[in-house]
Amino acid sequence: MTALDTGICVPESIETLYLQQRQLVRGQRDVQMFPIGTLEIVKPEGFSRHENFRGIFHFRPDAISAAKIDALSTCGRENEFLKLGPFSKCDVARRVMNGEQLTCIMEYSPTGVELRCAAGSSGTIAEQQKYFEATKEHGNIIIIGELPERVRLAKLA
Repeated sequence: MTALDTGICVPESIETLYLQQRQLVRGQRDVQMFPIGTLEIVKPEGFSRHENFRGIFHFRPDAISAAKIDALSTCGRENEFLKLGPFSKCDVARRVMNGEQLTCIMEYSPTGVELRCAAGSSGTIAEQQKYFEATKEHGNIIIIGELPERVRLAKLA
């Protein structure tokens, strides 16, 4: 585990990966990340690939550079290019260590597939909710609550 790793990054489901890739292809996101331990799916034609110690990235080279991805990723700020809002996991972890309550915000497709998930705290969640609502895909829902079961189970392993 690196100093930037909060220990709550777990592999995404294949359904989630394909929904995120669909957003990438449609221009609804600039970067898709495959964190260490996540299966990398086939990169769409016309997109670029970057790999570093945090994972693998497929990205729109006309929208963001590998150098920018690497710089933000090295600082643990993938949230800035993954549509996860203004707070990184480290930002949230610091707040929780200072007494705020841990929470989570998730976007789900109409069929119940998680599209994105971000850790939050009692002090960040209102701003995160505004961001998620403003950037959600049409027909999707935003839910605030506890960490998803897949994350809770990974923390126990």
